[in-house]
Amino acid sequence: MRKISAYLIITLFIGVVCLPALIVIVGSNFEPLFQAEDPPQKLFQEQPTQPGELTIQVWHHQEKQIREMPLEEYVAGVVAAEMPASFEPEALKAQAVIARTYALGQTLTSGGRGCDNHPSADICTSDQHCQAWISREDVEEKWSEQKREEYWGKIVSAVQGTQGMVVTYHGEPVDAVFHSTCGGHTDNSEEVWSASAPYLKGVECSYCQHSPWAQKETIYSLNEFSELMSHFPKASPVSAYSTPTFLSVNRSSTERLMTLQVNDLTLTGHELRNLLSLPSTRVSWKVEQNKIVFTTKGFGHGVGLCQYGADGMAKEGYDYREILKHYYQGVDVIPIKSPAG
Repeated sequence: MRKISAYLIITLFIGVVCLPALIVIVGSNFEPLFQAEDPPQKLFQEQPTQPGELTIQVWHHQEKQIREMPLEEYVAGVVAAEMPASFEPEALKAQAVIARTYALGQTLTSGGRGCDNHPSADICTSDQHCQAWISREDVEEKWSEQKREEYWGKIVSAVQGTQGMVVTYHGEPVDAVFHSTCGGHTDNSEEVWSASAPYLKGVECSYCQHSPWAQKETIYSLNEFSELMSHFPKASPVSAYSTPTFLSVNRSSTERLMTLQVNDLTLTGHELRNLLSLPSTRVSWKVEQNKIVFTTKGFGHGVGLCQYGADGMAKEGYDYREILKHYYQGVDVIPIKSPAG
């Protein structure tokens, strides 16, 4: 998921009192999508839109057309696409809140800028631009028959259990950025991107050690490395990198690679990561005979919610609000108000 650059004001409740288990947005004519007696498997199956229900315009990049869908249905599809359904329920809830926060920050009817790749849409389903989204039918094809009902039920329960909840900072929706695995510490936003956000500050995270990306080795032969380096703009011929020398290495406060020089070529950490298909910029290396071994910690940009960390926190008994407030500093987790309310 890409980073949002603007912070958009959404009308929010000022007072939040004890919320019932089923969250209904008070003071508006927002009709709840979920009904307590509805079994999870009946939800998000061609349901008609209820009066006052929040809907969004979603550009489906595979169908190449706009779909109008209820917000909560959209959120379920994002959770299914962006986080393993095997994760703990509270981690799935945290992902649902983040997906909703991002979506509402984008919607044109709430004053958002919409999807700048598709001007008539609020958001698109491409994970390279907005958020990944997948239909129930498509995602169930990836699950075993034994897990389909359980997994979809968990996702719906996560959306139902957080209906209408968003993350805000001083009354504005946060940049709802997240990544797979931080590898021990998240990063300050200004050390990854140019913009600084007071709530996107690096925090220690000992909860993502069960991630397959906690530490990983990527090995290239010197010939493979030389070939890849030669494809970079302004690079010298292949032979120039057959004996690589790494110079002028600059790192962030959490040891993410900022810039480095390889022989005559200067790259950023992100450029090296993309060039070599590395999981993250928390990377070290060593040259061994005719190969280079790159050791990475984590997967993704490292800012905001660490998904495997959220799962680890949930395993230790933290609820979704506590998870979100750990990864986003000084924020509130509160219900939104329908534009019609």
